[in-house]
Amino acid sequence: MNSEYIKKNYKFEILNEKHDLSKFECDSQDLSDFLKNHALKQQKMNLSLTQLVICDKHIIGFVSILTDTIKLNIIKNQQIKNEISKELNISANNEIPAIKIGRFAIDKKYAGNGVGSHVFRNVLLSILNLSKTKVGLRFVTVDAYAIAFSFYVDKNNFSYRKSDVKYVKKLEDIINKDPERQFVLHLDLKDIQLSKEELEELKKSI
Repeated sequence: MNSEYIKKNYKFEILNEKHDLSKFECDSQDLSDFLKNHALKQQKMNLSLTQLVICDKHIIGFVSILTDTIKLNIIKNQQIKNEISKELNISANNEIPAIKIGRFAIDKKYAGNGVGSHVFRNVLLSILNLSKTKVGLRFVTVDAYAIAFSFYVDKNNFSYRKSDVKYVKKLEDIINKDPERQFVLHLDLKDIQLSKEELEELKKSI
């Protein structure tokens, strides 16, 4: 399957016992191991929910999502932080509702050529829709590996904590020495810019 075909034809399915995960391999052994050995166990305990990305019965990737909160004091955008604090009359130590992308990966057979970005965009749009129709939440969080930092920050506009500025400056060295070193990132749902097509689709679902 080529990447354009996958982008037009994949769908999301909630993980269950019938799915054969044996052939799934991504660039991170930790993520592959999570899907094969831990995702369903956590799902049965209602600790997270994993959706597989499937195209023509092939598992392209997966995303695991759970609830989260974010403290105001780690938000990088000072204006947003001040607006929320003032409106709710709360301190910077208070927490704001969020959703966490616990794990996200694309099988290395299908990685590249924008497949991961296309899938991830749909994940974000689903969360945005959820925030407008089902439950109040403001931020998306992720504990991103150093090797995936650019994907989240440069391509998807996530922000990192102020306290991590010094480490971001040494990112290349960190990737070389410890590619799975984690950065706590966040995205304000209000910062998601929608195309005309995406806006129309979102209106239909509300």
